[in-house]
Amino acid sequence: MMSEYSWLLPAVLCGLIALIGNVMLGQQVLKRQIIFIDLAVAQVAALGAALSHYWLSQYALFSDSFIGEMIGPWVMSLLLCGVVALMEKRYQQHLESMIGSLFVVSASLAVLLVSKDPHGADFIQGILNGQLLWATWDDVWPLAFITAGMLLLVWFKPQFMQGSGFYLIFAILMPITVKLTGIYLEFALLVIPALCASALKGSRFFIASIGIGIVGILSGLAASAHYDLPSGASIVITLFIAGLLFNFLVQPVLQRFSLATNSSQ
Repeated sequence: MMSEYSWLLPAVLCGLIALIGNVMLGQQVLKRQIIFIDLAVAQVAALGAALSHYWLSQYALFSDSFIGEMIGPWVMSLLLCGVVALMEKRYQQHLESMIGSLFVVSASLAVLLVSKDPHGADFIQGILNGQLLWATWDDVWPLAFITAGMLLLVWFKPQFMQGSGFYLIFAILMPITVKLTGIYLEFALLVIPALCASALKGSRFFIASIGIGIVGILSGLAASAHYDLPSGASIVITLFIAGLLFNFLVQPVLQRFSLATNSSQ
């Protein structure tokens, strides 16, 4: 019975690996109050993907290669994150509005870029919803290596995430995640688990965030595979439901347990 669903294993692993990276970044996004940066970077990465697809792919050096596919998203994401890092220091009051403006401009540029292609609508749809359900082992390894590198860097140099280094990590990790998850799911993975667990601190925050994400990803992929639904949209919905259930059912129990433990001491 399990062998019938073995083809889902790469999708499950990619979803869980993406979750780990996003929980780490999501805590910083909430702390810095730059929620729109994920949408902006994801959309700019999508614009870079369109540039790679419609321009770089015509050159033999970049055709049908991982580097050729990712160079556009990475360059565009690094440029955007560099701009946001500069704006954070000078325009803190209007930073969210500026990031939102960059998002809508990059989205419009992507639409214009694919407007002459008969299959452009399918390309945009893939960028929005992703192709996580059809992930392969070739998708797992690059995402795993880059995420592991990020975690090791944060583990040995936690102060790196406090400054502008956060934007560098964001710009490198986000495009490869968006490639699989799409813009909608990427935003949901970054914000929903971290937001629902934001009242918790330290290891409890990460355990709760990862738990919410695991429930949302596994149930969403199961629903997507069983009912032949778009994987990105399915996981966004189940992730949202998992977050609500945690907030209304699990978190009150944890809070009562914590109060009881503190009063007994």
